[in-house]
Amino acid sequence: MTGNGDERMRRHRWALALAVLLGVKALGFLPQAREPEERKLVTALAVDGGEEIRVTAVTGVRVTEEEEAEVLAGTGPSLAQACRSLRGRSARRPYLGQTEQLLLGEAQDLEETLDFVLSDRELRLDTLLYIIRGTAGEALAASVKKVAGETGGQDPRGRTVGEILPRLAQEEFALAPALIPGDEGALEPAGWAVLSPDGVAGYFEGEAALGASLLAKLETGQVVTLPSGAVELLAVRTWAVDGVLRCTLTARAVEGDPERGELEAWGERCLGLALAPGWDCWGLDREEALLRPLTWGKERDGSLEDLKIMVTGKLVET
Repeated sequence: MTGNGDERMRRHRWALALAVLLGVKALGFLPQAREPEERKLVTALAVDGGEEIRVTAVTGVRVTEEEEAEVLAGTGPSLAQACRSLRGRSARRPYLGQTEQLLLGEAQDLEETLDFVLSDRELRLDTLLYIIRGTAGEALAASVKKVAGETGGQDPRGRTVGEILPRLAQEEFALAPALIPGDEGALEPAGWAVLSPDGVAGYFEGEAALGASLLAKLETGQVVTLPSGAVELLAVRTWAVDGVLRCTLTARAVEGDPERGELEAWGERCLGLALAPGWDCWGLDREEALLRPLTWGKERDGSLEDLKIMVTGKLVET
């Protein structure tokens, strides 16, 4: 079988598995998540590839039982076997049904991980997916105190497996937050990882990451330093039509006397850097297709660099 055939089968498998899972969930056939007393509840799971798959898990804390967070580790020739080998100080079996965060090291195979999530009876599609710049297990173990006490749903950048899989199944790119180990064991934002059906295609960093966030409409509350002062972004709107990427940035001055033109120039620069690699993680081609359905198929493979960027800045008083 050709490589292209293998890729088509993989994407069709993901799409079919998603449809089945979502269908049975809608019909109420899936069992509700429980917290068995005889199990250790895993809240974060890190996976690293190599000659053997290495998994590292952090257990949640039951306040009523005055528990402490525990780090579990396991290895195996496959991800499923590595998870089954997770062991800690307790005899209770780890339970993955409460996992909120799934952290992948850069060497871990993305396809194997997504296949495992779809086939495992415990892991959920609403688990948040992160890419760790480096070794995920070491980073998770170093941040155990912080991770054990937080919920992944607090991260506005969070992307779930269920949000990422449909884009990959349609041969599109998807964003996942990238993290790096920081001071005092905390995992800190490191831009965005760009996922493709074949794995991590690259990263958005610096102003390119800000541009990617603008396109995802996530930078509300961001303080931007401009030549004449600083502004806080209050609202972001982006859309693509007729070969033009339009963006409206609404902000208020928080320092100095910033000018609207400076805000617009900043937005154009960040958006241009995000479009430059040609990774459409936001469905811009689909937005254009709404007005030109007959020509979409011919133009879908066009470069994002061909889009003209037009930014309108609005400075308001609050």
